[in-house]
Amino acid sequence: MSEIVAVKTLGEKIREVQDRVKSFIAKRVPWTEVEDIFQEVVFNLIRTEKMLGPIILPEAWLFRAAKNEIIDFYRKRGHFLLLDFDDLEHSEIDEITEIMLEKPSDGSQTWLKNLFWEELESALQELPEPQREVFEKTELEGKSYKELSQELGVNVNTLISRKHKAILKLRESLIELYKIITKN
Repeated sequence: MSEIVAVKTLGEKIREVQDRVKSFIAKRVPWTEVEDIFQEVVFNLIRTEKMLGPIILPEAWLFRAAKNEIIDFYRKRGHFLLLDFDDLEHSEIDEITEIMLEKPSDGSQTWLKNLFWEELESALQELPEPQREVFEKTELEGKSYKELSQELGVNVNTLISRKHKAILKLRESLIELYKIITKN
């Protein structure tokens, strides 16, 4: 009987934060994937609690598991993330994502969004052509490594290496902008 009470209590905790967790997921993956990722996260939480006992901070656990599932989602598709989740709190990631991708709600967000895209374009222009091409075609045009490999006649592993180098250079180039965005 105590196991049923524990699952019900966990279920209540999940219901309390499910909208926030789904919103967190939805800002990072296509909307068609949100429910599947959320269900996987909840399943893993329930399974972990049954194996190890009560989770002390289930809300934090859900966000961490959601972050990991999002990373796995992109890793399976051969994409790297420009932002490093480990360096950010989920509230900062929400803010940066909102500024970069969503419709601005005021003048300062419009300014930040324009600044971001200008700085990204400038940083991309500083990359060696092969690195810039891989980054632009996979991240901005949505091409897969396999498609790009066939188009360019270059090994997939070479393309992955080029993109990884591009991301590292872009992170370095955009660090000051990141600091500006996260302070606002």
